[in-house]
Amino acid sequence: MAEINIFDNPQFYRERILEQKTLINTHDSLYAGKSLICVFFTSYCGVGCPFCFFSSPSPTKSGGIEDKFSSEGVDKFIEFANNANVGYLQISGGGEPFLEREAILKSIEKIKADRIILVTSGIWAYNGKKALSYLQDLENALNKRETPTRLSIRLSVSNDHSIKLKHYPLINLLNIFETKYKDNKNFTLQLKTFDGDTALEQYLREFKPGFSIDYVGVNKSDDNNVVKIMPKQFKINFDTGYSVIVGCSRVFDSNLRPNLHDKSSIARTIDVYNKDTVQSQSNFPSIAFNSNGKRGLDWIIEYNGNVCTWQNRVQDNLLNIYEDDYHTVYKKTLADPLTLSFIEKGAAYREGIINEIAPHSVTLMKSVSVRDYAGTLLFEEEKTRLYYTIRVLQDYIKENRVNKFALSRLPLELQKALDLSVNELKRNYKKSGYSILHQELKKDHDATTFRDFLELVKLGHYRLSTEELDRAISHYNRLSGNNINSISEIVQETGLDVERRLTKRVMTMKKLSESSTKSATKKIYIYRHGETTWNAAGLVKGQMDDYGVEFTTKGLEQINEIARYFIANNIEEIYASDLERAKNTAVLANKQIGKPLSFHRELRGLNMGVYQGMKFSDFLKEKPVQRAFRYHNMPIPGGESINQLNKRLLAFLNKVVLESTCKNIAIIMHSAAMSNLKACISKEKYEDIEMCEILFENNKFRVIKTRQKG
Repeated sequence: MAEINIFDNPQFYRERILEQKTLINTHDSLYAGKSLICVFFTSYCGVGCPFCFFSSPSPTKSGGIEDKFSSEGVDKFIEFANNANVGYLQISGGGEPFLEREAILKSIEKIKADRIILVTSGIWAYNGKKALSYLQDLENALNKRETPTRLSIRLSVSNDHSIKLKHYPLINLLNIFETKYKDNKNFTLQLKTFDGDTALEQYLREFKPGFSIDYVGVNKSDDNNVVKIMPKQFKINFDTGYSVIVGCSRVFDSNLRPNLHDKSSIARTIDVYNKDTVQSQSNFPSIAFNSNGKRGLDWIIEYNGNVCTWQNRVQDNLLNIYEDDYHTVYKKTLADPLTLSFIEKGAAYREGIINEIAPHSVTLMKSVSVRDYAGTLLFEEEKTRLYYTIRVLQDYIKENRVNKFALSRLPLELQKALDLSVNELKRNYKKSGYSILHQELKKDHDATTFRDFLELVKLGHYRLSTEELDRAISHYNRLSGNNINSISEIVQETGLDVERRLTKRVMTMKKLSESSTKSATKKIYIYRHGETTWNAAGLVKGQMDDYGVEFTTKGLEQINEIARYFIANNIEEIYASDLERAKNTAVLANKQIGKPLSFHRELRGLNMGVYQGMKFSDFLKEKPVQRAFRYHNMPIPGGESINQLNKRLLAFLNKVVLESTCKNIAIIMHSAAMSNLKACISKEKYEDIEMCEILFENNKFRVIKTRQKG
């Protein structure tokens, strides 16, 4: 019988290894020190820099967990961070973290970190008044903590961000901190710039003359307790006596599609990556070194909930905070020889083994230069994943760290592979006909995503034989209806769409159980604004504002009733239309409870177009109006259609339930809009209502109570 080559079915054997939870004897106490956590709350940015793909529309699907943290995700993250003994917490991006206001404020208040860093582009500080308001909220959250911490806002200033933001965030924040927080050692501003970037100095000379710069040093820690290296540090001193620390980072030239055939184009990027690994990571990216000699772990938690130690994510052992608590994540990370070895033995060890059989994977990892994706890129090929795991196990066997009973439970052919020499193991690896193409053909590709794969093959990211190339091209032709003959005919696509697809390719998300993906139950209490003199006169208002129009006696009674509803239903947050009648209703009804209140254009009533201001009785006689009310895709002349109204309102509700951490939410809006929304959700006939309760459960809206207008 022919001898089995384990590399012909690599994932099967890798899974047999993962099943043995106690295969390696580990020393948990080695990582009892303070940990470091870097978290991305969202994939969305909003700055809209032309070079960047972090500019997707705000996500509204899957409870937010594919593209951003849900409210449950925030709670689970806080629990994870506290169990992880976090010393240094960095809330960062990718996406702009300050867009997730509630997540930031809750994290500042609840997480017992000694140091918290908020990394930002400053888009929220473009307007000085709004910046001051946000900073006051941060200060309030800081004051609510049970344990002290030092909170720093780290503003990135660069020529690239300046394309959209110019000098405004920088100067606004400098002015506020200089006047309001100058002497507050626990609430500070830091600046971050990049080698060779001129934006910061240019803006300071123009808007804040009279400053001096002190050189602090290279490769110094940003913290006294947990080592977090800044490549270069400076201190800017202003003539008022205020000073701010500036960190100068390396420029990584990240690129999801580097050309590995063009060595000169990637040489600098690889050099920067290597320097950072040695100088900033001490060759151990997954370790958080403590100044007292202890070690913790350096965690990264991504916007989809995936969690791993820094640069150590692997596709077949994904962990996610939505269903894996800290202790589960910790145990599974240390139980996998692949991830454990990177923590214990470091980057040079890992690269050395991969270079034995797939040096192009090491080159790819460094050329892409997105360090979050390092493990994913190295171990994308199942065959490489298995080879590395076996080599690691061989070393652990030599160190007498392997549980012999667990080892005996592995398949016999796997045990035999562990006895092979490195050269024999390499020969079996190369002899196997299994390749990355076999993995790709098992995926549910369409023509576009398979074309993306072929482009990466063309760029040297993956190695295929001539026979495999022919098979791949034939498969693409079947999917696309094209008739290309060679990989050279694959033309590089440009634009944000392909960048997002490639990001999704490397941002492998753990498949969660149904119970983990369900959003929390929320109740939304929708009220019509109080009656005004316009309502009493029977006028069509639509989106016309009514400055100076007063509430009727009945309207004031309705507002008092809304206030009582707020108390009875434990309302935690209020949203209102930005038209005066709704705004004033919300303000008056909120006086007793004083909950957070905001006004939104999306909650305006149906735009009645050319008919706004006329008598309602005459309005209903108009033929275009009658048609619009009958055919919901037809807009009212000069206005909008019923379907456009409902789409607008549903988009807002989705945004609220995804972003708000509150369970009981009130909305003040307009009668016809609320009545149409109710009919849309319930699939029932339209009726005029003045109150509606909606339950959000299992990612669905359901009408549970209404009250007719009367």
